[in-house]
Amino acid sequence: MPVPIISSTFAAGPWFYEINHRLLALLFRLFPHTDARMNLAQFFIENHLVSGWLFAAACYVFWSIRDDRTGWRRAKILEASAACITAAILMLAVRPFIGGLPPSRAPEYQQLFPPYLWDFGSGNSFPSHSTLVYLSMAAGLWPINRKISAILCAWVFLAVSLPRVYIGGHYPTDVLGSIVIAAIALWAVWRLGATSWGAHLLDWLKSWGLWLELAMFLWLFELGEGFRSTLEIAKFLIRHALRMF
Repeated sequence: MPVPIISSTFAAGPWFYEINHRLLALLFRLFPHTDARMNLAQFFIENHLVSGWLFAAACYVFWSIRDDRTGWRRAKILEASAACITAAILMLAVRPFIGGLPPSRAPEYQQLFPPYLWDFGSGNSFPSHSTLVYLSMAAGLWPINRKISAILCAWVFLAVSLPRVYIGGHYPTDVLGSIVIAAIALWAVWRLGATSWGAHLLDWLKSWGLWLELAMFLWLFELGEGFRSTLEIAKFLIRHALRMF
């Protein structure tokens, strides 16, 4: 029995089955799974120095430049950070209704992967969280420096998205979904920043002085580390909150 092209059943995988299957099959036909390629994919996933920290470093450099446009650049970095948070909220809102098991765990896709990857991935792969976060920040630097922004956006797909797709953690449409959500979040934040209310809010944030510097230090540190500490704290608080009820 053929598998339907579009499925809304969580266990059956994501929407657009046929598109995802064809793209993954093409990718693995061009680049079959080998130990060397798997090790390279794991290297990019686990080594934050060549992934997350590049985006944090770029933001830090632009934040630190002192000239007559310092305030404007910092406002744009604050907007990019706000877009990242907005994108994460949008992700949480749509995730329960879209997506499914990652390809390495979905029966319809497992034949594309070596058996040792069949337990890889979380319960719902949509969207690619890492792509969403780093693309929001990379594209958010576009008004500041288009060349650096374009290079970082390309690096997101090469060093963040592709390795996770290659090992079966995400579908191509998960990456596409991240692009759409990030674009919506950036558009909304940029529109808000262009209003008088948004401008007043940014001026208020910039007036925090040392507290803002501290907040940005913590934000960029977590950005470089992939927000692992934040997630651990959130899990700890949720566990203890559940025990109270």
